[in-house]
This record gives sequence, C-alpha cells and structure tokens, in this order.
Amino acid sequence: MAPRKKSVRKNSAKAPSRPNEAGVKSSASAGSSKNIVWILIAVVVVIFAVESMNLFHGEVVKDFPVQSVLTITGHTQCGDFNAWGVTPVGKDKIMVVDQGHDRILVFDRQGNCLKSWGKVGKGPMEFSEPSGITSDDKGNGYVIDTWNSAIKGFDENGKEILVAHLSNGNFYGPRGIGFDGHNFVIADTGSHRVALVGPDGKLLVSWGSGGKEPGQYHGLLDAVSDEKGNYFIADSENNRVQWLDQDGKVVKIFKCRAGVPAVALDQEGRLYVSTGTGEGGSCVKAYSLKDGYLGDLKDEKGNLVPGDRSLAVTHDDILMISGGGQVALYKLPPAHP
Repeated sequence: MAPRKKSVRKNSAKAPSRPNEAGVKSSASAGSSKNIVWILIAVVVVIFAVESMNLFHGEVVKDFPVQSVLTITGHTQCGDFNAWGVTPVGKDKIMVVDQGHDRILVFDRQGNCLKSWGKVGKGPMEFSEPSGITSDDKGNGYVIDTWNSAIKGFDENGKEILVAHLSNGNFYGPRGIGFDGHNFVIADTGSHRVALVGPDGKLLVSWGSGGKEPGQYHGLLDAVSDEKGNYFIADSENNRVQWLDQDGKVVKIFKCRAGVPAVALDQEGRLYVSTGTGEGGSCVKAYSLKDGYLGDLKDEKGNLVPGDRSLAVTHDDILMISGGGQVALYKLPPAHP
C-alpha cells in the first residue's frame, strides 16, 4: 500500500499588507481628488475666459473705429424732443420722428432745426405714436404711424406725399419700417411677424409668428432691406437679428447678448446692430455680410458708442443714432477692398 501523503493545511488568513501599502493607496486617492478639483477649477476659468471674449456668440470682441461728427439735443429752434426713428432725406438733411410730441422734425448737418410739423390725431399731418422711419432714393421719408396703422410719406420740406392705411392684414402696433425699392417691409411688433406691404398699404405677404425658432419672432422692432432681395429684422426680445431672403427664408442669424431695437445698412453692405443694455453695456455692432463680425463701434476717444432706438446711414456713410433727447452722428470708416 502506498504511503498516505501528509496533508498540508493552508493558512486561510490573508497575507499582511506591507507596512506602507495602505498609506500609498490613501495618498493616491487623495491625489486623484486634488487633480479632479484642479481640473474643475481649470474648466471654470476657461468658461469665464471664453465668455468674456464672447466666443459663445461666435465673436471675439474687438473695436470698430468711428469718428464723432455731431450730437443734436433739445433746446434748439424746435425745442425738446423724444426721438424714435431717424433717416436721411434730401441731399444732406436729417428727418427725425419725435414720438413724444407726435411730430416730425428736420435738421441740417449742423444741427439746426429747419422744420417741424404734426400733432396727435387721425387726420392729415397727424399721428398716434409714430415710431420707425425710412427713406427712398429720391430723398423722401416714410413714417410708420403706429396706432393709426398707416404709412405716411413726406418730402424734405414737409409736404405730405403719401398716406397708405394698412387696410388688411390685422396689424397690431407696428414699430419698424424699411423700403426695398418697391415695397415697404414692416416689423409688425404686436403680431410678431414681418409684413411686406405695397405703396397702397395692402398686405402682400407676411412671414413668421411668435416664438424663438428661426423664422419666428418676439417683439420685433425694426426692419431694413438692401434692395437686393435681402431683409434684416431686429428680433428684439429674442436678442438677435434675422437675415431673410426675398421669400422670407432665414439666411443667417446674428445673436446678441441683449435686446436689438434697431438695424441699418451702409453703402458697402455692412450691417449695424443696436443692442440694449446687457453685459458690457449698450453698444452698436458692425458686421460684414460676407465675413461676419467686424467689431463694436468706438469713437476717437475710445468710448463705446451706445446703441439706441433707431439707426440709419447716409449716402456718404454717416451713421445716425437716435433715441430719447438726442441724435448722434458718426463717420464710418471706408470698407476694406
């Protein structure tokens, strides 16, 4: 018989850890926690840095230099005013909507008030809270008479040349108006839509509805056209400008940090956007339709040019900004070839 092998009983207890093993594991765990904390701090710093450069809005903030020309305020021949719309008329005159007094003012480039007319009412040369204004290539101005639901046109001397009642389309408190060379484009504020209207006041087509999606609007306040089949809409309470083609389809959206009361175009096709008070304060932004953001307007003293209710650009590239008790004029730089 083969001899029986002795069984060897194995010790069931685990081998003791080496003297510093627990300490090493604890230190590694603490080190990992510290690394995570530092990573989180770094992420927060990067977010603040990126936000400060406005990258979340597709632009690094930079300067767009302009030259201050003139500021027109009250206590002129026409007295105090509360301006909304502004537009160039005639050869070198400035037509201003004095919404506070339901009237129209005309100034020259030296700030002299040449003429004023209008009062509250529903008849000829009368208004009920007039707001936006635009002009044609003949130097005439066209006012959106908000609560009379009408477009009223005047030559540079104050002669009434057009009264077009918005007779169909159920307009509600329209504030902005532009001209595309044939028809008027209207920011129908209360109805949250863009309307194209003929010279007779009849609705041709409307685009959009209330909302935040592309092609929707919330409290839009202004509309302009480059007369090439493009429209630019100040979608104010959505903090953006929507660029539309001739069929009302969205081409591009320019996002801002605050409300957008006004937009304008110059002779070179650059877009100017007035923004309300937000982070960094009120300002006017310049865009190239081809290359995008150009900068925030700053004058020769390095001061940020504040935005306001209305913008317009003259044939010789003078930007006009109106709102409250003043109208400010700035010379724009030539466009780069």
